Amino acid sequence: MEWLRGIFFYFLVYSFLGWIIEGLFNFFTKGSFIKPNFLFLPLKPMYGFAAVWLIVLKNCLPLWLFLIFAFVIPSFIEYLTAYTLSHLFDLKYWDYSHCPHQLSGYICLRFSVYWFFLCLALIYVFHPYIFIFYTAFSPIWSSIFPISFFLVLADFLLTLKQHPLVFMRS
Repeated sequence: MEWLRGIFFYFLVYSFLGWIIEGLFNFFTKGSFIKPNFLFLPLKPMYGFAAVWLIVLKNCLPLWLFLIFAFVIPSFIEYLTAYTLSHLFDLKYWDYSHCPHQLSGYICLRFSVYWFFLCLALIYVFHPYIFIFYTAFSPIWSSIFPISFFLVLADFLLTLKQHPLVFMRS
């Protein structure tokens, strides 16, 4: 159970940091911090999923293979997220179709390179500090974990109610 609590903690932290990163990117490129969000909470789960996968794989793989995964995993998750949002919810939060070296407008090489370097910074610069924080915060997190889990689950269910699946719309 401790492992699951840790993974969920990292998922939340990196999903929130992803929301901040996207907000800052939007602020510097469009002049507004606020950007449409699928969930009600300030979380971007694709960042959390990518971070958790890389955290888990970091010590299981040789460096050269981990570096490949640091490039592939974020791009795969971004593609899967865009595909899912588009095909299940008829939503399109980003479109790379105007960029060179793109795939279905869901991912492009330029942003995949950005994600790669962001992942390396996350794993080798930021995560050691987040790990230290989690270790110190762990006794408190054990009490907060069930509440935060159900809060995120409720947010997801409310989001599904707000954005019904394409094939369930009347």
